[in-house]
Amino acid sequence: MMKLFKVFLIFTFVGIILMSFTKHEKMKFNNNDPYKELGNFPVAGEGMTRYVIFLKKKSNENDFKIELIPGKIMNVDCNFYTLLGNMEEKNLDGWGYNYYQYTSSGEAMSTMMACPEQTKTNKFVAGKSIWVDYNSKLPIVIYVPKGIEVNYKIWKAGKESSAEEK
Repeated sequence: MMKLFKVFLIFTFVGIILMSFTKHEKMKFNNNDPYKELGNFPVAGEGMTRYVIFLKKKSNENDFKIELIPGKIMNVDCNFYTLLGNMEEKNLDGWGYNYYQYTSSGEAMSTMMACPEQTKTNKFVAGKSIWVDYNSKLPIVIYVPKGIEVNYKIWKAGKESSAEEK
């Protein structure tokens, strides 16, 4: 009788462990709902802003890329300006998801042309952009310093062509 009880306990224990892994996997993937997956990403730290992009599901997502463009509205003259900074891809430990972090002091470099008119206008001054895969199953999460914005473009591949042998 005692041996039967031990076997029962072992099977119960193994069953509980297996069920706990199953629940963890369900919680982890949330049926590929990007809005639910956002809860797995940390909130923005002090001095930072979190931007999130949710993409529409497409049947041919491999034909698309996303260009992430960090930038800042600045009062500029006729010269060409570029925001100084660096976008880095990071891994969300324990989940295998990626997010992006932009670091910048908010300063820009420019050409040094003489502007005949001394007028200045507010324009979006872009930093170096990066390209990421189109994936509607996860949000694209970007952390930037306060005062920096994130714009994005969706790019679609054209028809595949063959190179000519010469």
